[in-house]
This record gives sequence, structure tokens and C-alpha cells, in this order.
Amino acid sequence: MLVKKVYLENFLSYESLFVEFEEGLNILIGNNAEGKTNLLESIYYSSVGKSAKGLRDKELINWKADKGARIRLFVEKGFSSHIVDISIDKQGKKRITIDNLPISKIGELMGAVNVVYFSPEEIRLIKESPADRRRFMDISLCQQNKVYFYTLVKYNKLLAQRNKLLKDYNNSPSLKEMSELITDKMCECQEYIIMRRKEFISKLTPIANKRHGIITSGKETLEIEYETEEHSEDVQGSLKKLYEINFEKDKRLQYTTVGVHRDDIKIVAGGIDVRKYGSQGQQRTAALSLKLAEVFAFKEISGEYPILLMDDVLSELDEKRRKALFSELDGIQTFVTCTDFNENVKQKSVYHIHDRTVTKK
Repeated sequence: MLVKKVYLENFLSYESLFVEFEEGLNILIGNNAEGKTNLLESIYYSSVGKSAKGLRDKELINWKADKGARIRLFVEKGFSSHIVDISIDKQGKKRITIDNLPISKIGELMGAVNVVYFSPEEIRLIKESPADRRRFMDISLCQQNKVYFYTLVKYNKLLAQRNKLLKDYNNSPSLKEMSELITDKMCECQEYIIMRRKEFISKLTPIANKRHGIITSGKETLEIEYETEEHSEDVQGSLKKLYEINFEKDKRLQYTTVGVHRDDIKIVAGGIDVRKYGSQGQQRTAALSLKLAEVFAFKEISGEYPILLMDDVLSELDEKRRKALFSELDGIQTFVTCTDFNENVKQKSVYHIHDRTVTKK
């Protein structure tokens, strides 16, 4: 998969931009606040329909604009070319077309442009809450599998309904019966979510361990394990029992304490649970290994590499890790933002970003 051209209008810091990119390594060089990250943001947004920085749609519109924002992404996928066109009006409502055909659900966008995004903040994947590690799994799986996306959306809606029920009908004698109707539907969704997540982690583990070994020169192994409260072959039956056991607790707390929204990934490097006890260097290396593994897992599943977006990552890596990183990028279209670039990499395209303009060197 390749991004060939990007057209932006009133998107974040860009009032107007048209730029063409090359295969392989694309280096975006510029000072801070010149718009490097915003360019990557446009590619990421065209993939999942959400901001990598957590911005609301309305906040993506250039503050000086008197009309909405627009992104047009020209991509090559396999032997075909496609155009993803996204318009955001001043009220923050977006309209998306793929090859000039409008889509009505964001799930239809999934898979049109596959990306893996990595920035210094992504170290939270290792050291922060389980929510960040679930997000890592879910974003990747949603791009690979539309059924997973729709199932996850359905589960989250059911979860919100159950939590509202626990709060609004807490003293109702019919609360348990009403909650069981929702719980049964939640269990159906969770069986599929758990299966796909387990498959994903199982596929990711050997790939991540190999990349981790390259980055650490074979000094450490990396083990990954999906952590869930459900361990029975009868997934739905096991989950229903957990909900029954925890009903009084859920009623008291007025929210759901059991389910895939509480699952996690255990990450062990060199025998240490790096989520809790790893050094910052170990956590950075583990995060990089997972992100690279995600790229290669995409290739195994879909037959094509995704686009790799790396925002200001080089400054966080020492020379050995940078060298190991670039040795892994052959055949992958990669976008790297930085303030300067002195790496000994032969095949690269360099773009300078200054005053919201992009110039190829």
C-alpha cells in the first residue's frame, strides 16, 4: 500500500497543500510547529476516521478558515488506485467518499488505507493503563477486519446501556432481569472479540520477539500474552457466570466490572514485566518492537504492508536502535518526521517543511 498524493484544504495548520510522495522512506524535516505532525495526522485520519491526537473533528479545521476542512488521499493498493476524500464542515460533521462513492458508516472506511502510527507518546502503550493496550489491539484489528469493528461498536453500545441501567434503575426489582437481557447480547459480542484478540496476539508474539531480538542484539526476549477473565472453552457460558457472580458488585458501583473492556496485554522483556518494572529504555524498545510487529502482522494477514507513520521517534532512540529500525523498513512506505536527519540511509526521499509548505529536496 502506498500514499501517492495528499491534498489538504484548511486542515489544521495547512490552508492549502498538495504534495506527492515516493515509495520507501519519506523524511519530513522541519522545525517544531511547522506542520510535520499535522501532515501525518491527515494520513492517519484518512485511515480510521479519527484523530491520532484525540482531537474532535471540528478541531481539525484551520482556525483562520471561513469554511470547513478537506483531505484527499490518493493511494495505491495492490494493482488498483483509490481516492479517499473527507470533508469536515464548520459544525464538525464529516462526509467521506471512496472513489467518489459516499459511505454512510465509518466501518466502510476501515481497510481503505491501512496505517501503523508510532510517536513518543506511544510508549504509554507499555507503561500506562490497560486501555492503551486495548486501543493498540482494537485499532489494528478494526483496520484488518470490518466484522471486528462492527462487533466492537455493538459491544460498546451495549456496555453503555447496561451501565445506564445500573445507574438509573438501581433500586428497581426488575434490574437483574433487565440487565440479563443486555448481558446475553454482550456475551455474544465478547466471544468474537476475545477470539480475534487472542489470534492477533498469537500471531504478533513471534514477530515481536524477532524484532525485539534484532533491536537488542539478541540480549532480550519479548513475550506477549492476552489477559482476560475468561478462560473456558464455553466463552459465553463462562462470561454469563462472571456477570452473575459480580451482579451485586456492579449494582453497588453502578457500572460493569466484568468484560473485554477490562482486558489487557502482558508484556515481558528479559523476564521482567515491563509494564510495571521496565526501565524507560526497555519500555521504548518494547513499544517499538510491538509497532514493527504490527506492520509485519498486517503483511501476513492482508498480503500488503501498511503505511508506517513515525512522528519524532528518532530523537527517542539511540544510534544502535535507529540503525536496527531502518534495517527493518525495506519495502514499507514509511513517513518519518524529524528536525534533522543524519542517518546513513541510501534510499530515501527528503521533504522540507517550512511555513506550511512542503518542498522536496
